[in-house]
Amino acid sequence: SNAMSAGKRVLVAGVGNRLMGDDGFGPRVVDLLSSMSLPDYVDARDIGTAGITVATDLEDYEKVIFLDSVELEGPPGRLSKSILEVRGLDEDISQLARMTLHEVGLEGLLKFAKSIGVLPGEVTLIGCIPRSLKPSLELSEEVEAATHAAVDLVLEALGLE
Repeated sequence: SNAMSAGKRVLVAGVGNRLMGDDGFGPRVVDLLSSMSLPDYVDARDIGTAGITVATDLEDYEKVIFLDSVELEGPPGRLSKSILEVRGLDEDISQLARMTLHEVGLEGLLKFAKSIGVLPGEVTLIGCIPRSLKPSLELSEEVEAATHAAVDLVLEALGLE
């Protein structure tokens, strides 16, 4: 592929554990996106709990959108969208990652990717407040509803809405 199309690649990464109730938010949004016809330059992937092994895969992308459960004040199912300025300081990464329930996973992944020079120039986190993180294969009603709203946010972020 030529440099133009190579440079435009976007990763939509669902972070979470499908076995732990609302922690399955990110992977579930990826399922919904995967059933749609997305442009060739968009890859939607379930990256589990975001181990640093994912870092080297990031160098293929210009932009990455993470979907994850976040610990924020507010009602279950509320979505938040944060854009991380990668050229900014590591404190930005820590601040963003502290909100997610996979602090070691996502923060470690971002910092490691940045340190080895593979972090995409644009990183977005779409977070969802969970109701329950107890072992379950089901999402709560609120978070299930939020997955559909999150799909719209992703499409919007991709300029496809």
